[in-house]
Amino acid sequence: MPPTSPTPDPARWPLLFSPVTVGAITLPNRIVSTPHATGWGSGGLLSPAEVDYHVRKARGGVGLVMTFGSASVDPDSAASYGSVSLWDPRNDDELRRLADGVHEHGAFVMSQMTHMGRRGNSTTSGVALRGASDLPEGVHREVPVVLSAPELAVIAARFAASARRLQDLGWDGAEVTSFGGHLIEQFFDPAINHRTDAYGGSLTNRTRFAREVLSAVREATGPGFVIGFRMTADQHLPAGLGPDDLAEIVEAIDTDGVIDLLSVSGGTGATERSSSFFVPGDAVPENANGTLAGFLGRRIDRPVVAAGRILDAGTAEAALREDGVSLVAMTRAIIADPDLPRKLLAGQAPRPCISLNEGCIGRLYQGMPMWCSVNPAIREADLDEPPATPVPPRPDAPTVVVVGGGASGMEAARRSAGQGDRVVLFERAAELGGRARVAGVREGRQRWSLWLDWQAAQLRELGVEVRTGTAATVDAVAALRPDHVILAAGSRPRATSFAAEGLVVADADDVVRTPPPVRDGAEALVLDAEGGFVAPTAAEALVAAGWRVRIATDLAVVAEKVDPTQVWFVRRRLKQRGVELLGTTQLRRGPQGWELLDTESEQARPAGAIDLLVLAGHRQARDDLGEQLRAALPAGVTVRRVGDALAPRTLLDAVAEGARAGVGTPG
Repeated sequence: MPPTSPTPDPARWPLLFSPVTVGAITLPNRIVSTPHATGWGSGGLLSPAEVDYHVRKARGGVGLVMTFGSASVDPDSAASYGSVSLWDPRNDDELRRLADGVHEHGAFVMSQMTHMGRRGNSTTSGVALRGASDLPEGVHREVPVVLSAPELAVIAARFAASARRLQDLGWDGAEVTSFGGHLIEQFFDPAINHRTDAYGGSLTNRTRFAREVLSAVREATGPGFVIGFRMTADQHLPAGLGPDDLAEIVEAIDTDGVIDLLSVSGGTGATERSSSFFVPGDAVPENANGTLAGFLGRRIDRPVVAAGRILDAGTAEAALREDGVSLVAMTRAIIADPDLPRKLLAGQAPRPCISLNEGCIGRLYQGMPMWCSVNPAIREADLDEPPATPVPPRPDAPTVVVVGGGASGMEAARRSAGQGDRVVLFERAAELGGRARVAGVREGRQRWSLWLDWQAAQLRELGVEVRTGTAATVDAVAALRPDHVILAAGSRPRATSFAAEGLVVADADDVVRTPPPVRDGAEALVLDAEGGFVAPTAAEALVAAGWRVRIATDLAVVAEKVDPTQVWFVRRRLKQRGVELLGTTQLRRGPQGWELLDTESEQARPAGAIDLLVLAGHRQARDDLGEQLRAALPAGVTVRRVGDALAPRTLLDAVAEGARAGVGTPG
């Protein structure tokens, strides 16, 4: 049976789906998608794909679509992370199309506007950075030129010109941002702002530039245009600006009452540590900034948006009810499922966001385009799923057999059944989920099981015949007379010689599932060739079971491949739990026994006791049935490998390949 369509029930979320007035507009609900870059364009140009992406959110029921994180107002300050140059007239047609598209679906649209100041680098542009003072930022580490007072006046005018351009193109408002350590925040912070002129020293002086920008925007646009301001509630720096400091700052910048909408998040871009808080991953609590957002909003008595891991309707409703905020940013939840608002109103379950960051903001911070680990339609628009009821099974529907019930196999089965195919899924384990279920054991990843359980529920509702605890065989598959076979059997550990040489060896996944028993003082060495979360997760499981643990990797550092929004938390937790981290290190057999070789100095030292060797390395695709099925099944039956069964990679790849196979898209 296809999923049911329950009667709409807005009463379940009375605040979330109530209207709210912001400046001169009234939003239909309290759900906001806050500004973020996508990395899909180049040279500051707005891509048609990004226009469609934002309009899609409005079609899904979002009340306020805010766009273009780090959108530049200044030709002398390049748009970063593939963001948009608002000053460039070549973007006008697409900007107008975006505004018209959002309005067509009853939503409202605002763009972020910024000058990055010292945040960035001149590697590509060749133009020196500009900043409040000449101190480099702790992430990009480039010394900027100090902006003069006349230059600041020019920049304020450029903010105003960009806002007016947006207004003329049909936009409802614009958000001036200081958030993330952009230029305006650089003036706020006395640790950065060492000026002795009218823009430095006292609180009034340090907030002067923000006031000038806001006043210039208001003068250029008039009262009907919504002006937002985005800021942090806590820099999360040992000696940084805290909530009380920022409360004084927001009062100081709003002396003229220009701000219509305050948007509040946490962290700043000054260091790797503080950057880990401003697009928080699963190491940060959900609704991380709601309480502080309410606190800042009350200081100026203006509508306030809370941002930071508000990922479901229950959390959103609680933030509105208990924190005193007016709107909730559900940005990553909407990336995971752009139909989230409409599904909630219909009593349906949206696809959960798992807060991995690896597929979205984490990619962006590594110079790659933003996608989504659980929603492949962000990566490939032709994989989008309309909110209409799926096609019921047809008498003449093709039979699809899926071998493997991990992330890729479940997605393939769900997509195939959703278009009316008859689907049978084999999974040799007792439950669905595969390695994604193991990865979800990691502390903070409770949302992984929500997503996997959502997938399993979808399969039940779509009528997929799921055979857990059943290994697929050639005879069992052939007996179903399939038209298509999708092989999603995952991967296996690579064979090594360590066990034959006398070491007790375990695979990292097995250690995470069931940490081995330990005796006092037992030493475990985790060998990490992958550089991601596998080795840290295994190490934490061992520590919890009482082992003393080292991680050795031939990469420069442990967790080198973990994205910048999460790696600080990963290494911090390992160090706090006493795990020794060894970079540029290999384990080898020497003349006197096992040695740890430093691959840079080529010096070796005794490895010491290794009571357990845990391998977290590159795995091998599992394709036990492929050739046998191709030989046994009639000509014309397609046999296709996906996910780790094709080549072990990331969750993002596994889900996307499963989706493509399920709908029959080549790939």
